Amino acid sequence: MKEIYTSYARYNLWANRRMIEAYRKLPEDLVEKQIVSSFPSARLTFLHIWDAEFLWLNRLQGISPGTFPSKEFKGNIGDVYEQLESSSTAFLDFVENQPEEFFGQMLHFKTISFGEQKQLAWQMIHHCLNHSTYHRGQLVTLGRQLGLEKLPPTDLIYYLREGEKTGA
Repeated sequence: MKEIYTSYARYNLWANRRMIEAYRKLPEDLVEKQIVSSFPSARLTFLHIWDAEFLWLNRLQGISPGTFPSKEFKGNIGDVYEQLESSSTAFLDFVENQPEEFFGQMLHFKTISFGEQKQLAWQMIHHCLNHSTYHRGQLVTLGRQLGLEKLPPTDLIYYLREGEKTGA
């Protein structure tokens, strides 16, 4: 499991970086433009991905944060990108440094909305990274509405064909 989830966490970082680089082409006012979606702007979608990766990483580490990191965040869109990339890197580093036995452990944590929970570590990792993939898909749709004509493919198969070869 360690090899699979390390590869999946590497893919997540690679895909987040590709999406960030695509969005860097847009001015900040467009990234903050209100659009009908799960989150009403691309900025808020990026913040949500960061929030989730931060929370799940903390839970995997035995910490149960009581709030989302973006709640008090005041940075510009460049800062948002940096926070997401930093969180994705930390997630990968954590997964890479766990012993094989960790992935089968039952972990106990407290959520912000649903109280005490327990879940196997590999399920938490899988959920978090899959969640990021879901919202990157939304960023593709949002980006097209904002004028991004060329968005990079971020599907896992592209990473497996390109990213792993380059060590991304």
